[in-house]
Amino acid sequence: MKGYEAVMPRLRAIQWMILLDVALVAREHWARLEGSEQRRLRQILRSGRHMSARDRADLRRIVAKLELLDAGRELVPIIGRRGKKRRS
Repeated sequence: MKGYEAVMPRLRAIQWMILLDVALVAREHWARLEGSEQRRLRQILRSGRHMSARDRADLRRIVAKLELLDAGRELVPIIGRRGKKRRS
């Protein structure tokens, strides 16, 4: 049990560092939106599942501008690729 307890503080620090990196990447991508787009996205998300065709179109347009795929690519080196083992 002693060895496990010695490793835990380091693991917690790593988890916080990963969380901080995720927050920084999310903030960077959120900042790419104009103020009106940020407000519109919040409004659409608060409305829930029952969206009009206009809301869905706005949501697609705004989410595309967030470039979430790029955000994911930025985070892969940080978080790592879990579950995929390389064959040698």
